[in-house]
Amino acid sequence: MEIKLVGEAYGWITGQPRPRSQYSGRGDSRVVTGRECDANGAPVSGVDSVIVSDALGVTPGATVVLPDTLAADLPVGAVVGVNGSNGLTARIVGGDFGSTRLSIFGVTEIRVIADGAKLIRDAASKQMSSARGGSAVQS
Repeated sequence: MEIKLVGEAYGWITGQPRPRSQYSGRGDSRVVTGRECDANGAPVSGVDSVIVSDALGVTPGATVVLPDTLAADLPVGAVVGVNGSNGLTARIVGGDFGSTRLSIFGVTEIRVIADGAKLIRDAASKQMSSARGGSAVQS
């Protein structure tokens, strides 16, 4: 199933870029025939991430597929915004044991918004400061 995404999608990068390959055949006769390329002919890589978008909510274990040139300098832990000049497409396919896999295609622009680990540390520190002041929410 494919879903057209409107506007920017956000992701927390959780893995190193991996080149995507094209294959022929199935099962034991599956053979790599080359690199997967985008609509412009540029070779692409997949980056593991947690995706956040209006249409998909928060989706862990997703793959952002983007040109190698964009993936090359992308640090693990970065929070990014991704856009596509022709829009983004989310492709949801069946995985092993009844699971689903999500991939985001059409990325032509990426911007690093923040360091995810720093965001978490800052939020935790802010909450600790509030708790000391007596204004923290108790559960």
